Order: sequence, then structure tokens, then C-alpha cells
Amino acid sequence: MTGLQELFDPRSVHGRAYAALVQHPRSSLPELARYLESPLEAVEAALDRLCELQAAVRIDSNGTTVWDAHAPEALSEAESRRRQAETARMHAAAARLGETFRSVRRTARGGGTVAPMYETRELIAEFEDLQRAARSGVRAIERGPYISDIDKAERLFDLQSARIDAGVRYQTLYQDTIYQDPDRLRFALATNAAGAQARTLPDPPLKVVIADGERAALVLHHDERRGDPMGLRIGPSPTLDVLIHTFDVLWSLAAPISVNPNEPLDERDRAILTLMGLGATDDTIARRLGMSRRTVVRRTASLLERLGASTRFQAGVQAIRRGWL
Repeated sequence: MTGLQELFDPRSVHGRAYAALVQHPRSSLPELARYLESPLEAVEAALDRLCELQAAVRIDSNGTTVWDAHAPEALSEAESRRRQAETARMHAAAARLGETFRSVRRTARGGGTVAPMYETRELIAEFEDLQRAARSGVRAIERGPYISDIDKAERLFDLQSARIDAGVRYQTLYQDTIYQDPDRLRFALATNAAGAQARTLPDPPLKVVIADGERAALVLHHDERRGDPMGLRIGPSPTLDVLIHTFDVLWSLAAPISVNPNEPLDERDRAILTLMGLGATDDTIARRLGMSRRTVVRRTASLLERLGASTRFQAGVQAIRRGWL
């Protein structure tokens, strides 16, 4: 079917007929046939179609029939509104079909070793269920963009605090960007104070929650408009074993979370860290820097605490990773 867009195409017969009416208003059929250099029958058929599209109007006056064009701007605006309405109907239909698409592809909870999840609310509910069901430990890798808003994040924090009180061990690996997110940093430090463990990496490669080494929820992406799963519910399987091993490797490489990660070092602390990294003892450091041994011991302990390190070697590694050296 000819669309209004064809009226503005000078290569089409309808476009040529409409352009002729724009240039020669109130023209008769023979006049238009002469302008277009086309047979009367072809021009008459084109005019009938233009009238159907409400691009032209037939006028009978004093026994004479002529045709005139409607304003081009009005036609283009009408076509634009029609397309917008069609697009809106298409999106609404796609949304309805999308709900069906996701619904029929959901696997019943607990069925199979790997089951897809298609909605944000389903992912968040799975995160909560994993933590409520955990008996001994929860491992988690948290990175942006975040699925939950700050209100849901606070609800998860309350759940974590309750599970920690119940004796569940938490290990959470955060992306370094948590230091630019005051609310989530506050939650992380508070759970640490309650007995959890938290570390950071610049760019952890995945987002996952693992409960008791028996179940996991893995996030694949964050866009509900896509048809593929947003996440996977994973039971005992080689896939789960890989996730657990990956978490343990990343955990060993991560830096313990710090209250003041960006607080600069003074020159003395930088010198102490450098000498520590070279294997110098407290006595050697004190002599090299002209400080008392007591001061060196005190400042070394403070640096180890800031870096979340238990050995001098770990302190050196974390200091380099944070750009302190």
C-alpha cells in the first residue's frame, strides 16, 4: 500500500502527481495529464489514491471537476503522529509478549543445576533467599552497575547483619569504586565491624553470591528489556565449582577494605613502607631514618592496619596496588 512518505518521492507516480497539484492548484484531469505527460487513466488512478490518503481533494464546481492538494506540512505531521502511534503500539505489544517470553522460560526453583532469571526483582529475591538459607558462609562479589537501589541495598545490609549475628561468615569482594559511594561504603564498613570480611579489587570480572558452596546466583547483565536471561540460578555442578574457585583466587589477590583508602602518606610512612618491602627490620629502619625503635614499631603497626595486612610483605604488595609507592 502506498504510504504518505511516497508523496514526497519525486520518482513515484503518486509523488509526481502530488507535486503537480502543489504547483498547479485546482487543475483538471486533462491539465494534470499534460503536466505529467502521462495517460489520463494513470493520472486518474493516482488522483483517486491521493484522495484516499487525504493528500488531495476532488472539487466539483459548475459541472467542472478539478483537484487540489492539501498542505505538505500537515501531511508530514499527520504521518509522524501515525508512526509514533504505531511505534507505541509496537512497544506495548512487545512488552506484553516479553512478559510471556520470560514467564514461559522460567525454571521452577530448585529444578536443574542451572536456571535462568529474567527480572531484577527475581535476582534480588534470589540474593535474599541465598543469604537467609545460608548455614555457614556467604561469598559475594559486588560491582557496579548495581541492581538494587539504595533502599534495597539497606534492606540487604540489615539481612546480612542478622545473618552475621546468627553465625554466618561473610566474605564480600567489592569493586574499588565503592570508595566513591558513601552509602554502600558505610554498609560495607558496618558489616565489617559486625564480623564480616571485605576486600576490594579494581575491576572484578563478575557479580555473584554463593551460599555454603552449594548454591549461587550469577548476574549476566542489568537490562530487563533484553530477551536473554539477566542472571543464572546455579546448583551443585561443575559451573558452581568454577565460580567458587574463581572467587577464592580473586579473594587472594584483593586488598582489604580501608576506612581511608585515599588518605595520603607522609614521607616518613612512605620511607618505612619502602624499607619494609626491602626486608629491613624495625631496628634497621630506625637507624636509617633517625627515628626511635618505638616510633617505628608504632608507625609500622598503623600502616599494617591501614592496609589490612598481616605481614610486611602483604603491606608492600597492597601499598604498590594502591599507588602509595
